[in-house]
Amino acid sequence: MALLPDQQAAVAHVGSNARLIAGPGTGKTFVLTGRVVSLVNERGVKAEEILILTFTRAATQELKERCQTALGDQAHQPHIATLHSFALRQLLRNSNLIPTLPAPLRIADDWEERYIIHEDLGGMLDRPVKEVRKAFNLLSADWESLTDIQPVQDPQFVGTWRQHREVYGYTLRAELVYELKRALEQVGDFKLDAPIAHQLVDEYQDLNRCDLAVIRALAARGMELFIAGDDDQSIYGFRKAHPDGIRNFLTDYPGAADLPLRICVRCDSKILDIAQFVASLDPSRLAKDLKPREGAAPGIVHLVRYQDQYAEADGIAQACAQLLASGNYEPHDILILLRSDWMGAYSRPIVEALSGRGLPVALPGDDLLDTEYARLALALLRLCSNRGDSLAWRTVLQLRGNQLGAKAVGAVYELALAKGCRFSDALLSILADPNLVARFGQRIADEVKAVVTVLDASCPPPPKAGAQVDDAELQMQVKQAIEAITTAAIGQPEVRLPVRDHLLELASTWSAKNIGELLAAVETTNDQLEQAVKRNNINLLTMHRAKGLTAKAVFIAVAEEETIPGRHTGGDEIGDERRLLYVLLTRARHFLCISYCDRRGDQQGRLAGSLTRHLTPFLRDSPLRPITRDQFLSSPELGGSSGRK
Repeated sequence: MALLPDQQAAVAHVGSNARLIAGPGTGKTFVLTGRVVSLVNERGVKAEEILILTFTRAATQELKERCQTALGDQAHQPHIATLHSFALRQLLRNSNLIPTLPAPLRIADDWEERYIIHEDLGGMLDRPVKEVRKAFNLLSADWESLTDIQPVQDPQFVGTWRQHREVYGYTLRAELVYELKRALEQVGDFKLDAPIAHQLVDEYQDLNRCDLAVIRALAARGMELFIAGDDDQSIYGFRKAHPDGIRNFLTDYPGAADLPLRICVRCDSKILDIAQFVASLDPSRLAKDLKPREGAAPGIVHLVRYQDQYAEADGIAQACAQLLASGNYEPHDILILLRSDWMGAYSRPIVEALSGRGLPVALPGDDLLDTEYARLALALLRLCSNRGDSLAWRTVLQLRGNQLGAKAVGAVYELALAKGCRFSDALLSILADPNLVARFGQRIADEVKAVVTVLDASCPPPPKAGAQVDDAELQMQVKQAIEAITTAAIGQPEVRLPVRDHLLELASTWSAKNIGELLAAVETTNDQLEQAVKRNNINLLTMHRAKGLTAKAVFIAVAEEETIPGRHTGGDEIGDERRLLYVLLTRARHFLCISYCDRRGDQQGRLAGSLTRHLTPFLRDSPLRPITRDQFLSSPELGGSSGRK
């Protein structure tokens, strides 16, 4: 596909920092890939001296695939990573210079935070888990916004947490970027793992103050900075991201070029018009001249008012059936989007209505790696990589069906405190002398011995000193370990095979040459922000998961004041909610249906307790006029039939 003139100008720009303002569907990823190719093939820049930082694992993989295809069989490729995985790699390389983190550097993932760290601290402090989570959220906000990072308002929590992290030897994901920022600024000998001449940053509007400080510290090392994003699509206020970062870029980096992309090649004209109306409600947004592609169709946009959530669900299901019957849509061409879905309150009626018509529907659900079977396999893989991984040992004790409960685990923890050692070292002490722990000692020792036997039989042998092993052989060893560990951990094939295949896919995707590389991909990924669309299904997602996705047809349900902007929303949060709606509107290419109800029988939202609902204020003054269910289902694009099936 040929570059448009404004895309070509962005691809070819060199000589100064630059800001690419890329609205929805304007070809941002296309330009980033083209820029890499131009730097390598036309400017003579070494591919390995190009760093691309992304926001999600999905974006990282897409850019890797595009760059590999565009650059061909070159020996080197650009470094492409999420900011968190980049931070982890640099901290690992310089770990001897960073005394503030437990060594070796081990990142607790989402499951370990929730089911080990939060649960343990709740028990130790005699607090509900939700209170522990709130305390961690305050810590995370301090790191992300660079405010006072000494939360003196709760020293008991901080002291207990720091003791717990020393015993288990972990670092929280939320700490990574902050620690990199501090190291770049304070450690004179801190060195990156590769020289970098050009730094490209995707989704710049989603960076918080700490992220931005890291980008500035990297740029200060002499890199040319090229950032891409759109202030209208800044939707991660919950992690302290703010559109001012991209809005103020030209001031923050004097002399930087401004490179706007003006043509949306995704959305038909009516869809783009209503999206632009919503974005323009923000008086602080950057001025844009975003236009549909030449020859774009008008597209279809409806605002439908239903009596209640059951009528809404039935109307959406029938509309989906009629779209599929037209022959112009496959199930995966349809997205149904919800602002939130606590306990399935909003998705349940829609899923039931779709299923009642025999239509395939997929919900994101829990990540496969969060099942107990998968967690056990993952913990054993971690022990293959490091027999001293205390969180992994703890997970094994918790999940292996060994009848060692919280009291036994607590006894190991107390022994670790008494000996001033890690949890894993305490376990090895018990293996050598079960009498160190009264009552549970022999059972703990037997369990540790059984796990060591599994590891000895399943893990790749350590490389011999001086031996040369090619990458293909190393990758094969990782796959063999996955096969052996999942077989040892999970008995039932119907459960084991999906877990095994998922881990094999991850290993292949990341070209993991050892188990540590596979685990690093898991540890630095926030699955709540990753997209999960299943083919041959109508996909129903909450809104934050839909960013980066597109579909021929999009249904935005529950577009009500009580959910968009929602309860107790004010200040900057209003802007986040308006931008979130804009992002969702621009997921649609040809067909867009927005719906709301007069009454809704749930207890969520800002007016919890009231059945009455109201159209979101972001659309009240729009040119759209609400139509009824029957008017919608009898429209020409749906085949003109409004009868119930």
